Amino acid sequence: MTANDEPILIASVSNSICLEMTEMPTNPSSSLAFTVPDRAEKLGGPIGNGALKRKRPPKIEIPKVLREISTDIFKGFSAQGQGDGSVCFTDSGIGVFSLKGKKKFMEDAHKVFSSSNGNKGFFGVYDGHGGRKAAEFVAENLHLRIFEMLESSTENTAKEEAVKVGYLKTDEEFLKQGLGSGTCCVTALIEGGEMIVSNVGDCRAVLCRGGVAEALTKDHSPAQEDERRRIEDKGGYVEIHRGTWRVHGTLAVSRSIGDAHLKDWVMAEPDSKVICLTPEMEYLVLASDGLWDEVSNQEAVDIVMQSCSSSKKQLLRSSPEKKSPTRVSLVKSRRLFNQKMSTIQPKRSEDELSFENVIPPSKSRRISLVKQMKIKTHFPSNENEALIENPSAYGGLLAACKELVNLAVSRGSLDDITVMIVDLNHYKVVS
Repeated sequence: MTANDEPILIASVSNSICLEMTEMPTNPSSSLAFTVPDRAEKLGGPIGNGALKRKRPPKIEIPKVLREISTDIFKGFSAQGQGDGSVCFTDSGIGVFSLKGKKKFMEDAHKVFSSSNGNKGFFGVYDGHGGRKAAEFVAENLHLRIFEMLESSTENTAKEEAVKVGYLKTDEEFLKQGLGSGTCCVTALIEGGEMIVSNVGDCRAVLCRGGVAEALTKDHSPAQEDERRRIEDKGGYVEIHRGTWRVHGTLAVSRSIGDAHLKDWVMAEPDSKVICLTPEMEYLVLASDGLWDEVSNQEAVDIVMQSCSSSKKQLLRSSPEKKSPTRVSLVKSRRLFNQKMSTIQPKRSEDELSFENVIPPSKSRRISLVKQMKIKTHFPSNENEALIENPSAYGGLLAACKELVNLAVSRGSLDDITVMIVDLNHYKVVS
């Protein structure tokens, strides 16, 4: 390089940082001289072996709205989680199945409460939105608030009011937590031959009465005239967004627990109905809108009837063909034994019977008679053995839940789906 040549700038890229270098030295024999700006020192720290160390980025602050989403798939009563993210549960007279939709986390929840004597049962399905905290909170607290209100009420006509106050108190307690999520609810309280069914939002309860579907609840949607008028009278508005009527263009239901940002227009007061259980009432289906958006009420009832009927037939085929054991008291069995003995002995006159002692039969004959009595009057080891229900008899309820969920998914449902089926025969009062 001559003295007249222009100086050359050389750039070197190391660790994704471009560093400027000084001009070429005028003395060709000398080595290249590099100078690194002070800014690179601050970004990467001390330089070693010609490479810069990258500084760790600052910690990302997660918004409070996102913090409320729980990683727990399900918290419930004796539920079993499956490998595909679904949850199933079956018990005496109850079947439940839940499946996560396209959301990252499952936002549905449910509650099953049954007293030890079987006289009282509470069942609830909760469809959360904007997070899972609202559904979790309601699943843990709503039934407790309702029971508290029922204990304080003295009149039977106050049951609906007690359920209403239970809903409103649960909503009030959740709003104090400062979370923005919400949940739709459908609940059924069975006690003393009566059933109180309540709901807010688009969760639905359908009764199977002699094989015919009967909707016990009404979906609370901004598209309904009475709901839209109520919202507008309070200064709110509804509009169509993504093909659905929504409160302020965001929420697709007009009633829910939670949703603090819309609480002036979206209330938590439920619609309730009291029903006296009758023999023709067979099953109760509680489910979130993920099912009802794709499956009709009658389709759901037909699948429940078919599945439970097939399960009962399969149970009868698998069990050995024998008559149900007859309960015979010890006194009655002794009488039968004596009658059997008297038929074997020869007849004697009344005088002979009154003055002579009857000679007992031989030992071998006695043993044979006892064997005959044991064969004919088989006694169960447990007095209540005939009353114990076979758990497999309720497999049809869980099978029906799974079949309904799979049907909704096959028809394009992307929402979380929870289906609960209650066998009402288990809770009817026998007069």
